[in-house]
Amino acid sequence: MKTSNQLFLLGLLSALSAAAAAADEAGGAGQASADTSQWKCESCKFEQGVSGTVDVGAGSVSDSSSKFGDYTGLNKKGGYFIGDGTARYRGEDGTYWNLNGSNLGLTSRSLDAEGGQQGKYKLLLKYDELPHFITNSAQTPFAGSGGASLILPPGFPAATTAAMPLGSTLQQVEIGTERKRLGVGASWIPVSDWEYGVNFRHESKEGTKTASGAFFVNTAQLIAPVNYLTDQVDASASYTGKKFQMKFAYYGSTFRNSNQSLTWQDPYTSVIGESAGQLALPPDNQFHQLLASAGYQFSDRTRASADIAFGRMTQNDNFLASTLTPPALISPGGVPALPGSSLNGRVATLDANLKLSSAVTDQLRLNGSYTHNDRDNQTSQALYPIVSTDMFLGTPRTNLPYSFTQDKLKLSADYRASASTRASVGFDYNAQKRTFQEVATTRENTAWAKLSTRALEKLDVTFKLAHGDRTNTGYQVLPVSEITPPENPLLRRFNMANRLRDTAGIRADVAATESVNVGFGIDYSKDGYSGSTIGLTSGSDFNVNGDISVIVAPQTSLHFFANHQEIESKQMGSQSFSTTDWSGQNNDRIDVIGFGVKHAVMENKLDIGGDYTVSRSKSEIVVDNGVLGPSFPNFSTSLNSLKLYANYLLKDNVSLQAGYWHERYDSKDWMLDGVAPGTIPNVLALGLQPPQYRVNVIRMSLRYKF
Repeated sequence: MKTSNQLFLLGLLSALSAAAAAADEAGGAGQASADTSQWKCESCKFEQGVSGTVDVGAGSVSDSSSKFGDYTGLNKKGGYFIGDGTARYRGEDGTYWNLNGSNLGLTSRSLDAEGGQQGKYKLLLKYDELPHFITNSAQTPFAGSGGASLILPPGFPAATTAAMPLGSTLQQVEIGTERKRLGVGASWIPVSDWEYGVNFRHESKEGTKTASGAFFVNTAQLIAPVNYLTDQVDASASYTGKKFQMKFAYYGSTFRNSNQSLTWQDPYTSVIGESAGQLALPPDNQFHQLLASAGYQFSDRTRASADIAFGRMTQNDNFLASTLTPPALISPGGVPALPGSSLNGRVATLDANLKLSSAVTDQLRLNGSYTHNDRDNQTSQALYPIVSTDMFLGTPRTNLPYSFTQDKLKLSADYRASASTRASVGFDYNAQKRTFQEVATTRENTAWAKLSTRALEKLDVTFKLAHGDRTNTGYQVLPVSEITPPENPLLRRFNMANRLRDTAGIRADVAATESVNVGFGIDYSKDGYSGSTIGLTSGSDFNVNGDISVIVAPQTSLHFFANHQEIESKQMGSQSFSTTDWSGQNNDRIDVIGFGVKHAVMENKLDIGGDYTVSRSKSEIVVDNGVLGPSFPNFSTSLNSLKLYANYLLKDNVSLQAGYWHERYDSKDWMLDGVAPGTIPNVLALGLQPPQYRVNVIRMSLRYKF
């Protein structure tokens, strides 16, 4: 059945290709192409020599905040150096080079260089850093954060967190990572129409992240080390002819983790004699892929392209011990041996694409594409012993090497009825087959239409409609036998359940006057899972947005935007592993409003401007189990951001730049609010709180242009 479906889809695309080629022959007859050989650009200006800009200055951050400084590097209170710049060179013989540097005084810095001779060769060098700050207020009694072993101070273990000496042992630690990436590359054209290239990238990621471990009903939040190295290389050979193009490429990636595991001492009083736990960290792995692609331009109207890629993933790290607790304490017969020394994981991938596009007439264009993705997990199955929370021998489990295949077909037609009206219709088909899942196959058909028109002289309107229907081959009466513990037979997973999806949208843009433009849009989607007894049963997403831009005067412009979004979903559940006995509903609201102004004064020597953005979000969770009781508190976030800037031209090539940034952020999360390390008797927490900050940033720099 799988082969016949693929042959049908390929045959359909082949038929479209033949029809398009025939249309080319008919439509192209008698048409004369324009002679452009004598065309010249009289106003084109090609700069030669060296040019660029250099920014040097200083800035200051008023308060420390991991949330505010996440990914930007502005997480620390105090001053910082401003260093940015660009430089370029253009030679008469086509030689060139470009240099770019940004945020050189921060941990989010980047630097790249490119140079070569146009049409002959190109060299690349790129370096960047990206910080990810999670929190600077975590508290833990464990020593050794950032390493592979967490040790407790004197006074541990204890029966509960209340009995632990947290007042004298807690220490504040930062959690986050810093990524550093270095890339080099080269490409060259030894002969006409051929280009070869090779690129290499080395990335290191160091820092910490959150984790957790448990002994029976007692849990501890932990800080796990991050010390990753990733090397990637890709090499390619490309041919570009007048009508035919092709490419052969290789991509390889290797990942190495300096820490195989995280061990931690048990902070709670021993139950059976256990004293330490162990968690596996991401294992070393590799991925290799070979790719071939080709494209052919049948005519000015029709083009076809195809690509195919074969990949292989492997992972063969040694297994950790099933437990650090002496086996005799867990079971009189000990703990059964592992089925091998390593997983010897192997996954083969196949990705293929075929695309066709043709302008059958001046008004009608046809498009078609077929995609096949296959993930074949070739890892052997085996029976593994289970030690629950390092204390109890559980039921042995078999690993499930999940595989899937996916076939997607997309057909569309674009028709231009007039210079002001264009219509598009399309059909998307998506079939997925899975192993070791409750559903073997799902198929989804989606039909859509889009109409764009200029209803009035100054009004542009776009309408969108789509209807999707996903069906499956039927849930197994009993869930997958290898899944332990078993699942409720009435459960329907949302990504495999039967679903109807309807979407609609409208967008209108009005040029009210020569200086006033107004835009307005509405998008709505609704999902229905009528066949799901337990699981997600419905969902909807409503979005309305608008924007206005006004040119008040040649030197002054204003803009305003607003967005409101509502996301709702409903699910049914069962506490008794039987029929439905409770329901839950999620309601999310997000509102964003912003406006800005730009103004040039003093004969364009001074530019000033600003932007102000307000964002509010609220999430409500309502649960109905037939018993009156307190509902969950709401989640909420609040953001106010003001940015002001001024640029003053001191000389033709020197300008003074100043900026001010104020941001206020508040959030509420009932799962974290007020939860200190010792609040919960059987949970040794990190004391993380919802982020809140008030930060001001000022900056001033000189820009020199050469």
